[in-house]
Amino acid sequence: MDDEDLDRLLGQLRGLQRRQRRERPPVDGLSRSAVRVLGAVARGDGGAQPTQICTELVMTSSNVAAALRELTREGLVSRLADEADTRRVNIMLSPAGERLVADHRATRDMWLVDALRDLLTREEEDVLIAAGAILERLAGYHANPGQGPRKQDGDAL
Repeated sequence: MDDEDLDRLLGQLRGLQRRQRRERPPVDGLSRSAVRVLGAVARGDGGAQPTQICTELVMTSSNVAAALRELTREGLVSRLADEADTRRVNIMLSPAGERLVADHRATRDMWLVDALRDLLTREEEDVLIAAGAILERLAGYHANPGQGPRKQDGDAL
């Protein structure tokens, strides 16, 4: 892929992300930071730790702590002591938090589902499905410093 094609692809991906953000409804009563943190907690497998959230979202610990206080106050997350290390805390979605995340994602995704159904031909759908597998593989890519890029095998999907 040459630089011009790469620049065009990156711009296209950013454009789709911007459009999806515009289609995402605001969450009444929550700050944007709290919504971002809630999403990170939802993506955590079996809970998330505040330091992991900071790293994933590139947020300061004080901003994450404030968002977690807001989410706790709203009853959307709970804090549980880590059984292996009592100095650590795991953040989990409450049932209300799980419902909010599921509803929010469904509403956000409806625009994309409608666009896919209304705009694409069957052939374009097939191309997009193939591209999705490639994007999934790219999302799992980790370069080893000093060794250059490495390809993921098909099982990494």
